[in-house]
Amino acid sequence: MSKKTVLLIVGSFRKNSFNQIIADYIAKELKKDVNVEFLDYRNVPLLEQDTEFPAPQSVKDVRDQVGKADAVWVVSPEYNGSYPAVLKNLLDWLSRPLVAFDRETPTVITGKPVTVSSIAGSTAGKFLRQNLSTLFSYIRMNPMEGTGTGLIIPAEAWRTGILNLTDEHKEALKKQVKEFLEFIK
Repeated sequence: MSKKTVLLIVGSFRKNSFNQIIADYIAKELKKDVNVEFLDYRNVPLLEQDTEFPAPQSVKDVRDQVGKADAVWVVSPEYNGSYPAVLKNLLDWLSRPLVAFDRETPTVITGKPVTVSSIAGSTAGKFLRQNLSTLFSYIRMNPMEGTGTGLIIPAEAWRTGILNLTDEHKEALKKQVKEFLEFIK
């Protein structure tokens, strides 16, 4: 039997993104048991119904990669108590029908197992994680119970721009990896 594939989606395109560092650590831990891919969705345009059908090639490409994955893990910063616009736009595209007016055929994310992690300021991404958990259910994904893992960015990382994961960060992420692997068995 072939290994499952977990697709990591990072909600920030920022160079040296703290959440990319978290995603890289998660990927390293997951690779012990599953295949891991990252989704590059920089070229996905803003969703607007006038250009939704036929879907642009960049949308077809991300839908194809998401559709082939066995599970999705979102790692994202918290922007103003919620998710970044680029991430919401991606999820909007993924939740839309593949054929105009076809609301019966499942989308590429229908029933897809998903979890979320965030490293942020003092909230530890609490509002992002809550909002995404609600959104995941609304768009018919299969979210793992709870609201994922939230980590607080150490003060020195804000000053230096360099994130060094603490032992506490690593342990929290390893725990989530273990739980998610059990969830997607």
